[in-house]
Amino acid sequence: MQGGQQHNAAQTEVLSLTAASRAQQEVHQAMLLDLEAKKIAASLDVPTLPEQVRAALREMGQPVRLFGENLADVRQRLREAMAHQKVSLDAASLFKEEDLTGQRGANERYEEEVTKYTRAEQELIEARQAIANFSLKRAGARLERERRLRLQANRRKRKIDEKPGTSTEVDVLDESCHKMYQSIQMMALQGSQYGDSRVVSCISAQTLDGIPVVATGGWTGSVQLWDGSSSALEILGGKTMCHEDRIMGLDTMKVNEDLAIMATTSIDLTAKLYRVQSAHTQAVLHGHQSRLCRAAFHPMQRHVATTSFDHTWRLWDIETSQNILLQDGHWKECYGVGFHPDGSLCATTDFGGIVQVWDLRTGKSIKHFLGHAKRVLNAIFHPNGFQLATAGDDGTIKIWDLRRRKLAASLPAHSNVVTKLQFDASGEYLASSSYDGTARLWGCRDWKMLRQLQAHEGKLSGIEILGSNSILTCGFDKTLKLWQ
Repeated sequence: MQGGQQHNAAQTEVLSLTAASRAQQEVHQAMLLDLEAKKIAASLDVPTLPEQVRAALREMGQPVRLFGENLADVRQRLREAMAHQKVSLDAASLFKEEDLTGQRGANERYEEEVTKYTRAEQELIEARQAIANFSLKRAGARLERERRLRLQANRRKRKIDEKPGTSTEVDVLDESCHKMYQSIQMMALQGSQYGDSRVVSCISAQTLDGIPVVATGGWTGSVQLWDGSSSALEILGGKTMCHEDRIMGLDTMKVNEDLAIMATTSIDLTAKLYRVQSAHTQAVLHGHQSRLCRAAFHPMQRHVATTSFDHTWRLWDIETSQNILLQDGHWKECYGVGFHPDGSLCATTDFGGIVQVWDLRTGKSIKHFLGHAKRVLNAIFHPNGFQLATAGDDGTIKIWDLRRRKLAASLPAHSNVVTKLQFDASGEYLASSSYDGTARLWGCRDWKMLRQLQAHEGKLSGIEILGSNSILTCGFDKTLKLWQ
């Protein structure tokens, strides 16, 4: 019996694939490579100047221009060609590695991606529970209002009116939006002041006791407070040496009618908290290992977030000044940060062109968006709760739909770096500032430009919406300007 078994084993043959099977296998492999190329195409850094695009196509052996193509089509074809080339090179290097390693297991050939979790401290657990309760209440109120407005809009569309001649909440919103857009289109420069002896890098504002208080930070490391109620922009006070180096980020939070807190971030590796009225330093936040970028207060008014070149962002307890969350996950410098209006989510951006959305209630990254060609510097949520605006070095503003988890609109907004974004409280328009020397206002209903503001002598570093009919800008010409 044993001999028979050996004879049968010796007679065993391995049949090769048929020509049809091999063809199907090659088609399947090509489809996989094409899918992978589409995934990485959006994150590639592609030249923008026509001569650079032509040179890159020639170098790759591609035709410079095909019949019927415009400049955008040519650049898109270059992007796809670069993506396919990168995928092909990666596949070739992988096959070469497999040949060299022989029969090594898959775990030795491929780098294993591991998501690591650490045990949360009690302070963080309590903060997550508080944020969950807070966000559920806010989300419930927001969704109830949206349902009411949707019902009214549908009834108006079908011309169903219980009481003819009466105006609904939707009618009031449409009328106020129309008046707002008319006011924006008539907006002009009303005042200008020198804000610092060097660049005025950031700006924020709050209304306290009926007075619009404007805070600015500059490259001298100082903070100044201004009266935004008149075109004179009179100085209310300031602190000459808040930081030992340039201030890169500034945010303000209104606690009550006569109290506001301000947060600043700097290249000197620290963030600081102040009471706006006295510019008194309330706390110094140490922890980041490299220069800090932006700061943002959580809607619950108990926490503030900071980003840094050390590839992390941190969440701090305002009352105790303790760091309760150190979050990594970015493979390049982390820069922009913004909170969802309900307080449930946090969006961060990095120099790799990636936008991460984090669930603060669980600590997990729930989505990342790819689409910017270069560094992403800004992330801000729309007041409606389901749209996220981002912008950066490529000059575009991208609107992401959080419900569908994909890009909803892409605006060719500026010809240079977009330094800051801000929605107005009603969510009817978006303001942007840029290194191209302009500030622009965009209608959120159709994403068309409403107004361009231009008066600075050089780059703009920040923009702030003050009330319902005022805009503040600051820039490299050391000034802040008021538009009404």
